Amino acid sequence: MSELRKTKLFYGLMCAAGFLIILLPVGIANFYFGYILKDSPCTLCWGQREAMIFIGVMALFIVRYGMKARYVAMLLIMTAFGLWQSFAHYGNHAHRDLDQGFGLAVFGIHTYFWAEVVFWAVVLLLGIIFFFAPKFESINDEVGKDGYRELKKPALIAFIVSAIIIASNLFQAFVSTGLPPHYGQGDPVRFTLNKKYIIWDDSGYKNHFKKISFLGKRDVKAPDYAFAPASKKLGVVFDNNPSNAPLNIDNFLEITNKEILNFDKPINSIDYIRGEFVISSKWEVFFADSNFKTTRYFQLDPYFSATIDPIIGIVPFMDDKYMLMGSNKTFLRFAKNDNADETLQYADFIKGNDKFEGQGKNLGRGRVDTVRSKFHHIASVTTDGKYIYMATVPNNKNSKDFVISKILASDRMLSGEFTPKANLKDGKTLGDLYITSMLYNDGKIFALSKNHNVIVIIDLAREEIIETISFPSEIKNARSLFIKDNMLNILSYQDGKNILYTLR
Repeated sequence: MSELRKTKLFYGLMCAAGFLIILLPVGIANFYFGYILKDSPCTLCWGQREAMIFIGVMALFIVRYGMKARYVAMLLIMTAFGLWQSFAHYGNHAHRDLDQGFGLAVFGIHTYFWAEVVFWAVVLLLGIIFFFAPKFESINDEVGKDGYRELKKPALIAFIVSAIIIASNLFQAFVSTGLPPHYGQGDPVRFTLNKKYIIWDDSGYKNHFKKISFLGKRDVKAPDYAFAPASKKLGVVFDNNPSNAPLNIDNFLEITNKEILNFDKPINSIDYIRGEFVISSKWEVFFADSNFKTTRYFQLDPYFSATIDPIIGIVPFMDDKYMLMGSNKTFLRFAKNDNADETLQYADFIKGNDKFEGQGKNLGRGRVDTVRSKFHHIASVTTDGKYIYMATVPNNKNSKDFVISKILASDRMLSGEFTPKANLKDGKTLGDLYITSMLYNDGKIFALSKNHNVIVIIDLAREEIIETISFPSEIKNARSLFIKDNMLNILSYQDGKNILYTLR
């Protein structure tokens, strides 16, 4: 094919591409969805539609004025911007159940996902057009002395129709959205020309600039760990005075013994399981005898497959296995095995892959999907054998809500979530608690709060806090609660030491 024919084909394809992106997604959305079906775009929808118009116009600019670097640059910039907008829009709805979308659907797919398809199609088509393009000097040979190309009738029609579609979109945008600083609606009402029902809204514009964050509502700081205090960044002020607790105190505990553990790591969780202590510190797990002498140890690879944030607790799983839980609700089911295949187990463990298994039957990683606690970390976990329970902790975005999630152990799927009923003091919420450990006993959960030094007892059948017990203010940083030899024990990491308190 000669360079001349390639040049004409290039301009023909570029004209068709620019015209079709304005005619089909933009034109159909405007004329058919807007005027006939009365669909009114939300703020993000308008942004995506504008990006499509800009892409189409840039393509037509190339057809009219020839290939210029700034036109190609704008094509890429607007495509990237459109992809970001459509991804952000789709991300708001991707987690929903079957058919729970937003707005109109075409062939079962909602318009915000079609935008993603359109922008990727632009990337693909531009690649194909430029792949078969002639030499750049040949492309610009068609540009006359006046700096533009003469348009043939088909191209002229494309330009005129595109202008009409753009003008119609401007009209619809003016009617449904208004002039700046009006910003559009997140949940737009039906398109209408009756001014009684037209809403011009600027609340979104005002809210967007109060605080700029690329993570939005996911800008939640890491929780408080024994090895990494986080009071300041969470906006949570911890105190050890039970009288400041959100509930009235029904009973209290006294210290009967105090022991400084000979353990060189800040202990984040400790429990007594199957006759031995199971201890965690960040991504390390220690099995220890009654004298706290380590008998087995592993260091987790937190980034394999499903990323596990620092370990907040370990519970028994099935008859002889264990489950460790990260603060991001990602877990590992693991087991002891002195004859472990260290090559196979290398995936899960940086150290200890010859003594532990994370790969195999009824083993492995996974994530717990929650609803009410989706934007909260957890700092505690316990189990009754059938269900696993987790409690949220307050954070810099939400310091009021308190949610307990109930997960069926057999399939690790959410079975329920609840906020316990409680007789709260005036102006207080359960978010004033900071639960760092829980233990299950006889249908009840004993939840240890390092804030205000209280243990709340939750009746699972009634989903209600039935008793609040205080423990001495001497315990400054309560991390774990467990029962051994029928005695209640609290582990606190303070003054650089792991201190175990036995209480009565």
